[in-house]
Amino acid sequence: MKKKILYFMHIDWNWNKQRPQFIAEGLSDYYDIKVIYMASKRFLFKNHKSSTNNVLDVIPVFRLPFYENRWIYELNKLYLKKYFNFIIKKFKPDFIWITFPQLFDYIPSDTCCKIIYDCMDLATGFEFSDDFRLKVAEQEKKLINESDIVLASSKKLYSKLIEEYQCGIKLFLIRNAFGGQIIADKTIPKQNDKEPIYKIGYVGSINESFDFKKILLTLDHKENIEYHLIGPLDQVEEIRNERIKFHGFIEYDKLYENVKNFDALIVPFKINDRILAADPGKIYGYINYNKPIISVYYEELEYFSKFLYFYSTTEELLELLNNMISNGFERKYSNYDRINFLNDNSWGSRLKIICSIINNFD
Repeated sequence: MKKKILYFMHIDWNWNKQRPQFIAEGLSDYYDIKVIYMASKRFLFKNHKSSTNNVLDVIPVFRLPFYENRWIYELNKLYLKKYFNFIIKKFKPDFIWITFPQLFDYIPSDTCCKIIYDCMDLATGFEFSDDFRLKVAEQEKKLINESDIVLASSKKLYSKLIEEYQCGIKLFLIRNAFGGQIIADKTIPKQNDKEPIYKIGYVGSINESFDFKKILLTLDHKENIEYHLIGPLDQVEEIRNERIKFHGFIEYDKLYENVKNFDALIVPFKINDRILAADPGKIYGYINYNKPIISVYYEELEYFSKFLYFYSTTEELLELLNNMISNGFERKYSNYDRINFLNDNSWGSRLKIICSIINNFD
């Protein structure tokens, strides 16, 4: 009989497809999985389904808004603990998988299931109030202490968890990965305009970490570039500039059709503690799209150094853009490098390691 995993995730299943969705779908090849996710009102009328061929039970749960408020938090906690008590008694999972510390507060304290904490972000690095950030930190400490398996998505997070919680015996580094089909090596015809407009693309959530300041400064200096942003706006307002095009949310399997004519792709993050701890899942997809990739530099991204053109300042970004326009937007990597990297860093390869960790746990 397959082991059962109750997979509890803090992002909406229909949000940009990323680590939690890929792992849940991959685990369903080996285990009986029930996914419960915190639903967002923006996806209220979306179909809650998986792209895997397996039968995967995906269930939304809702909580009251303004959940950082102390009284609302306690109401959500009371209701969700009762809900999960019912689900756990009915489903009888062997493991409960948790993707964010706050979710652990919704699991009944007398639960006998083994706990897996997937530390995919610096939990205290989000735009929370000071009181709520302290609560998240306390919950993470409790969650790690009571977890049987802890996964970290980056070297920075791995080192932080060891330093702060001395949890090395149950801690494993599982980076993000590439999911989907490797795209054939295709050459997209270049524009024939006398004065072409070069398109720089971005795919992912557009939030407070997006460095619009540097982007706008490059537009001031370069009249022949424009930016195309694919992804939902997350608590930021749309910038009004005719050379910044917002395309909104696009389903994962339709992304390539929307990026194939871009001249380059960019990772334009502001550097903060959360970014420094991030292994950006988008870069694996960017490499598959076979485009030149421009990225702000921080140490964690050395893992991708063969594929990325790095910058730190606006001046360095402008110099990169000038060089790329001059050389026809040459990639830094070969198609051979691309295919080898994607094969070695697929979610399939990551899932083999995760399953080995779970199966070896007594």
